[in-house]
Amino acid sequence: MPDMRFAPPPAVRVSNTASGMNQVLARTLNERLITSLLLQNDGMTRLQLGQESGLSAQTISVIVRALEADNLILKGEAVRGRVGPPTTPIILNPKGAFSLGVNVAANELSGAIVNFVGQVVETVRVPLESQEVLTSSLTMLVDELLGACSPQMRKLVAGIGVTLPDDFDSIHGSKIEFETLLEGHTGIETFIQNDVTALASAETLFGATRKSGDFLYCYVDACLHPRLCLSGRIHSGQTPPPFHTTSPGRDSEVDEAWIDAASFAVRNMISTTSLLAKIPTVVLASHAPSQHLQALIDSIAMPKDQDVEVVPSYFGQDALAAGAAALPLHPKFMSRSDAAT
Repeated sequence: MPDMRFAPPPAVRVSNTASGMNQVLARTLNERLITSLLLQNDGMTRLQLGQESGLSAQTISVIVRALEADNLILKGEAVRGRVGPPTTPIILNPKGAFSLGVNVAANELSGAIVNFVGQVVETVRVPLESQEVLTSSLTMLVDELLGACSPQMRKLVAGIGVTLPDDFDSIHGSKIEFETLLEGHTGIETFIQNDVTALASAETLFGATRKSGDFLYCYVDACLHPRLCLSGRIHSGQTPPPFHTTSPGRDSEVDEAWIDAASFAVRNMISTTSLLAKIPTVVLASHAPSQHLQALIDSIAMPKDQDVEVVPSYFGQDALAAGAAALPLHPKFMSRSDAAT
């Protein structure tokens, strides 16, 4: 696996202009704290931000004005019906920043554009016909993603994320300097990470576990790829052997044999994990259609003494590419650093 860059850049602020993304995208720690709180809570008033962050009202006002100037936050709809004047929540601006992501699989490259609140804006998939065309296919896919951006979106691209499978080296045979390749080709900062680890990290930003630091994440194809998150720190181990001969198709009907095998594998993983830590939430992701994943969730019946909620990934079929796209947003704008081990 190539060396991975997932550390945040220096916390330096360069510009307060509203036109385009800052040349250096790093926010101060307090600004990252505010954007993280807004993402976790779908909007908060200045008073609530002060109560949750511990920052003074004056500091909150300075930060809010700076983030407004950079078009990263908006005023939500006023809340009426309470004692006193209406209160106006502050929300993240979905169009305040964008990010590109590419997942490299054995036979396919998948790409996605996500906005500042983790919504998938555009997706692209291209077959990977041979290992020899990996680099050219990768740059072509990134060019296609950039071509799908409007001129204004292009100015607001925060970075490119590339995610790789555990067995990347054995599949593709040699290490590729993805950062050098893509940064030289596009001039955009590039981040590299393991695919399932990046996806679990993205779930902490945008998904069902954004308010919880403890969960089990499972990406399911022909194997079950688990990640355990405890107190916001993502842990990975060895991937268990395949539980099925094939992965489900993207558009085919529900494969009952795959559902049965996957359900058994997930239940065993939950039971094993529960011996080590109390896990309130299990998140399942797959490239399979949503009805496959929901059928799998419905088939997982845990004992009543294990109070575990099993939920689908926020990102649906495009989870791996979207997880890659979330990579630049995490260290550049959010205060939580869900490190991987």
